[in-house]
Amino acid sequence: MKPYKYINHTADLGIEVQARTIEKLFINIAKAIFETQIKGKILAKQDLHFEISGPSLEELFIEWCRELLYRFSVAGFIPKVYKIFFIDQNRLIADLKGDIFDTKHHKIKLEIKNPTYHNFSIKKLNNGYLATIIFDV
Repeated sequence: MKPYKYINHTADLGIEVQARTIEKLFINIAKAIFETQIKGKILAKQDLHFEISGPSLEELFIEWCRELLYRFSVAGFIPKVYKIFFIDQNRLIADLKGDIFDTKHHKIKLEIKNPTYHNFSIKKLNNGYLATIIFDV
């Protein structure tokens, strides 16, 4: 069973993602973004390191999605291996390994543009976390 599922939304892409830990929740949304967006074999041959922050956990989640989409848009970076470390609930450090988009090896299945705040939520459950997010496509 995949750790995310698509939810019906009229013009955009809705994703519901779940995980036992908050770190895994962030990783699962990243996987959902790139498995939805890219077709082709992704290799772990490039390194990417960055730190992001936000005034709350919810804002940090949105910023995480924005940063990943930005890195793909500007440099073609497609993450494959994720290591993230929370400094606190408002900051994280990401050490990623991945590939650079190459039309010889990769195809765009669906272009994801930005995360939105429409119906966005992160909920703490008995056995983990559940996030619902809508992306502009």
